[in-house]
Amino acid sequence: MKKIKLFSALALTLALAACDDFDLPNPPGQTNTDPEAYFENSNLVMAPNSEAINLTAANEANQYVTVANITSLENFPEGYTLEVDMEVGNDNSFSKTTTLSTVIEGDAVTVNPNLLNGAIQSVITKKPGTYDVSSRLAAYAVRNNTRIRLGGLNNYYLTEALNVKTFDAAKVIEDSYYLVPCSADGTPDMSAAILMNNTAGAGVSAYDNPEFAIKIESPVPDGYFFKIAPQSAMTAGSAATLFGANPAADGMSGKLGADYGVGHISITGDVLVTINMEQDSYTVNYAFEVLYPFSGSTAADKLMLLYTTNYINYSGVAAINNQWFLGAKPDKKAEPIFRQSDAEEAVISEDGLVMTGLLTSDQTASQIKTPVRGNHLYWVDVNLVQLTYSMTALNQLSLIGNHNGWSHDTSIDLTASKDLKTWTATDVDLDGGCKIAANKVWGDVDFGGVPAGTDSAGNLVYNLSMKGSDMDIPSGKYDVKIDFSHQPYVMTLTKKN
Repeated sequence: MKKIKLFSALALTLALAACDDFDLPNPPGQTNTDPEAYFENSNLVMAPNSEAINLTAANEANQYVTVANITSLENFPEGYTLEVDMEVGNDNSFSKTTTLSTVIEGDAVTVNPNLLNGAIQSVITKKPGTYDVSSRLAAYAVRNNTRIRLGGLNNYYLTEALNVKTFDAAKVIEDSYYLVPCSADGTPDMSAAILMNNTAGAGVSAYDNPEFAIKIESPVPDGYFFKIAPQSAMTAGSAATLFGANPAADGMSGKLGADYGVGHISITGDVLVTINMEQDSYTVNYAFEVLYPFSGSTAADKLMLLYTTNYINYSGVAAINNQWFLGAKPDKKAEPIFRQSDAEEAVISEDGLVMTGLLTSDQTASQIKTPVRGNHLYWVDVNLVQLTYSMTALNQLSLIGNHNGWSHDTSIDLTASKDLKTWTATDVDLDGGCKIAANKVWGDVDFGGVPAGTDSAGNLVYNLSMKGSDMDIPSGKYDVKIDFSHQPYVMTLTKKN
């Protein structure tokens, strides 16, 4: 039984009265100390539920689950109601959390099993299973519009983990899927099946990221016929549970299902096949090693390219003069070519430096116009699955770090070459942490990196990446050169005597 001592309850109630309790049009000023001080020693004690919690069983029984029991509560004022919020964290650091309301039933603090299951899916994992769930409770005294936290703004009760079995999966998603080549009549060749990659990386649960992709070569002239096999079908060596494909009108996407026939990829060359097993869908896209941002008369071999690691997202720095388009091959006339889509107007940021828009492979479309007139360096992001692009003008690059107290006002400007591929500064004093900032602000673009040894002349070399880590520079005076002509981008430091 919880022990409730109502010492000085009347005094506490008066002290916590809100201003709207007065009948006067201008109520007297409140001179009480911080109301939360009255609750610092409320001596609320809650014992955690040490038993395993089965959310499926509770849901089937139409019952809330108990997460804690109240064993003591002292100096709690009359007229106030005790409320408890439950915070579920990704781990005991609680760096990612979500908060649930609880219901107090007698001494028990309970939560809706559906809400708790959703919280676990939100911050921990969607994969069904039994988990030690990091949780903590915040308690409040509540009356009308007044809600005061017991013990102060950062006080929590019961930071122990709860042992929770989550709901069984409504739809089973396996950890691995394979692209199975087929004959035109749909006969699968299981021995030639290709393991697809989870697009979030190795070790990620398919329930948390049900998207898989693989790059293949679609042969000329017939294209590629396929079905999708889950790991269970591969283990059993059976084609009975393969997923067929029902294509959409565009021929580049469709639905997956056991009752559908063989899928067909009609485009030829390198393609990326992506499946989403939560949505039972697939898409087909070109898979290019690089993209060529053609602008003006610059030849393909002189361009700064956009690079990819997944054949979906491409990015890089590029020199662009007023307008441009994207090519997939080192030939301005070779299809596919991507231009500005007229389905949606491009959007330019308030500062005029960032532009976003949609791409199309329609050969009658117009080139993409830049947000800043003239020849400028841009950071460009492209998503070939969603056919979107973003470009940020890099009007100025500068060195910022320990050497100037990380102040943009005194950062050291770099000077661009005529083709914008290299940026340099001379006789620069550097000491410790350093980055390359764009446009004298901390915005969407800056460059950091990691040591890459020395070049043939003994100069220090750092490999650069967008949003890379701070570079630790040995103290000294240097000539600095940034080179964007190839990847990885590099910074070379020549020590001055």
